[in-house]
Amino acid sequence: MFRLKYQSSRLFNILTAIILSALCVLLNALTKIDFHKLELPKNKPEYSATNFQANLYTPQGVLIYQVSAESGIQFPDSSKIMMQGLTLQAFSESTTQIAQQLTSKDGWLDNQTLLGFLGESVIITFFESVPSQNINVYTKNVNINGKTKFANSSAPIRAVQGKSILTGMGFSVDYDKKLLVIESNVKVIYDK
Repeated sequence: MFRLKYQSSRLFNILTAIILSALCVLLNALTKIDFHKLELPKNKPEYSATNFQANLYTPQGVLIYQVSAESGIQFPDSSKIMMQGLTLQAFSESTTQIAQQLTSKDGWLDNQTLLGFLGESVIITFFESVPSQNINVYTKNVNINGKTKFANSSAPIRAVQGKSILTGMGFSVDYDKKLLVIESNVKVIYDK
């Protein structure tokens, strides 16, 4: 009698262990998350980064654009990266020197179409071989096309080169031609 009681207790423990193991395997199979099929909410960021930098190179490996920002987010199914405190630098392919720099409090860049937008407190700097000849343009709401190397805005503009000041409404910039066109209400204070 004592031996039968001991064996049924042992059989019960083995069956309990088998049933618990089977339940654990079943629970694991039911709760497994496939992150490749997980759909994220469209109104919540998929990626978020702080103090980041991204570079774009030619096929020959020459740096042509460098983007840095204090923070940035990207939403699911979007190629736009929304940024705060951003700086975009464009480099000359022939000299590898910095040619232009754009800074803004906020904006976005589309990493597929190379289109962008700079919001508030935009400063565009055109670098010259003589630093005193650098041109600083102050404006807001600037549209950028990285493929055509063109930027424009309909906002007020103030361009400063040394002590010379040019103001107006709306502008366009052709980076290849280094041509800045002020659309209307142009006022110039020229100082050699």
